[in-house]
Amino acid sequence: MRKIDDIFPNIGFIPALIIVVVLAIALELSGAWITMLIAGVFGGLFTRRTSRAFLAGFLGVGLAWGVLFLYLSLTAQAMAIANMFIGLLGLHGIGWLVIAISTLIGALLGGFGGLLGRSLVELIDEVSNKPSSQTTQA
Repeated sequence: MRKIDDIFPNIGFIPALIIVVVLAIALELSGAWITMLIAGVFGGLFTRRTSRAFLAGFLGVGLAWGVLFLYLSLTAQAMAIANMFIGLLGLHGIGWLVIAISTLIGALLGGFGGLLGRSLVELIDEVSNKPSSQTTQA
């Protein structure tokens, strides 16, 4: 049986990062933040090491959310809304902290998605290519 690693090529860290950024932006525009796990999984599919898979997902989704928050801060009232939310806690003027924490949460989702994707690929490849005990006895 073919390995999953044979189907998806090892394209390197930077191209995998670009794929994750583009996918994260597209999935975030759908409105479901949990789909950042899926964007991170693609980082795990196109890299061969778990550390690079985590970094591709983490940095990719972090960059995507940073770009989206920057765009929303410049064109919409994102900073005013962030200041309103932090004002509910009795803090004022640090709405950037809400955006930074949101970006960190998104980046962690992407990173753990990449780690999950890489681990699943390795597990499936190991289980599917292990010779069965019946064929080794013959």
